[in-house]
Amino acid sequence: MKAPKTRKIVSMIVISATILSAIPASAVDQALQETLQDALYGVMIGTLVGGATVAFTKKPAKHLVNFGVGAGCGAIGGTIFGLAKAVRTLAEIEDGTIKFAMPTIVPEVVDSPTASNNVALSVGLLRITY
Repeated sequence: MKAPKTRKIVSMIVISATILSAIPASAVDQALQETLQDALYGVMIGTLVGGATVAFTKKPAKHLVNFGVGAGCGAIGGTIFGLAKAVRTLAEIEDGTIKFAMPTIVPEVVDSPTASNNVALSVGLLRITY
């Protein structure tokens, strides 16, 4: 690939990411909207980190693929982070249907004079929506 064409592609990716970040995500469920937003933030941060790695190579023009690798890793990481935030319990009963998911482990700081460790871990096992 020629350098001027690659610069145009990278410029278009950066401009597209900037424009898309300004448009609010429209989703039906709040958890889905937050997951999509976390994935988008992951793409932007991953692209920046991938671009920063280009600066440390001897021939930056040959390593522009780092932008895409960073964006891909950021998308995966952001989606996993968003899903981990959205899922709170192991089982959820809603309108007579049971849904199973991976629960979120939440660390909590507790004040106990007898405990040597002040951090407790809690996991939600069941949530029932009426």
